[in-house]
Amino acid sequence: MRIVYTYGTKQVFRYRTHDVNVLGRVEDAVYPLKSSTWSLNEGVENFVYVDHVPDLGIDWTYEYKNSPAVNRLKDLGDFNIEIPVLGSNLMNGDNILVFLIEDANGTKVSSEVRFTFYEAPLEIDLNFTDLSQFSHIQQVGQITNGAFDIDHDQNLIRNRAPVYVDSFLALGSLHGSQRATYDVRFTDMTKVKWLGPSDFFAGHAGPEPSIGIKPGWSSAGLIALSPRNEARMFLAHGDHVGTNREWVVQTTPFVRFYPQERVWYSVKHDVIFRDGVNSSRFKIWERGDEEPAGWLLQENDMNAPIGLPRFDRASFGLFQHSGMPNEWTNIVLTQLDE
Repeated sequence: MRIVYTYGTKQVFRYRTHDVNVLGRVEDAVYPLKSSTWSLNEGVENFVYVDHVPDLGIDWTYEYKNSPAVNRLKDLGDFNIEIPVLGSNLMNGDNILVFLIEDANGTKVSSEVRFTFYEAPLEIDLNFTDLSQFSHIQQVGQITNGAFDIDHDQNLIRNRAPVYVDSFLALGSLHGSQRATYDVRFTDMTKVKWLGPSDFFAGHAGPEPSIGIKPGWSSAGLIALSPRNEARMFLAHGDHVGTNREWVVQTTPFVRFYPQERVWYSVKHDVIFRDGVNSSRFKIWERGDEEPAGWLLQENDMNAPIGLPRFDRASFGLFQHSGMPNEWTNIVLTQLDE
């Protein structure tokens, strides 16, 4: 039995979201596990959910796995250690994470990840048009689901195939009203439900007591494009968390948009927080064509249930639901003064 980390045992994080995510897989374990815990800087032990549910041939294109993690983990043995930025003993600078596993046969494995955390949030204005200045994807953003890499030869970001459901790379820190512009290309639409391609991410939510992972997705404005020629926008708190505090607002009926494979598109994507209302909008057009005057879609949370959580900050990032990788380039984030 061994523990394999997606990005190795030496990592770097900035304050981009509510949690620091350390992802990986436990290999050759005998299930059910007797224990699986992490501790930080010799602190208390915390339970982490390691997925013990085989996929049994599930079609991840159109279905969620019957697992407590729902859409957060895909394969047997996957884990996602979520270290709260606030309320834990996370330190500015060097940290040591210890992960302990004991499987059904009593085999025990312990491993360490040493990582550096910079507690200062990034500025709201960011420019990722020249990726040659970054040697590793963790200098560009934080992966909360799935895996991403930089292709320096083509100056673009690409997620790894096959794409895990709700794959997400947070580029910005938690900020108020902001605008993202970028170019995106969809490489293969034969086995995909939603193409993404971006989200203003508000965090993951979990039930109480903790189940070792937070399965709920919270969004201040997620673009969802479908090969079935649908365009929607989602705003949600704790989607799939399975409690009475979750809500989802989506564009109904959907708007027609006809994405094509291997075509570069330009996107403008905004989130606006004003007078207690969270709204988001976007437009998409073929790169090189004239930018459309109007927005393809606009959505807000005014119809979300009263008394449930709302957002006033979000982190911009790159999103894809499933299938084969998207490719993104020429990403610019700016403050939106509206």
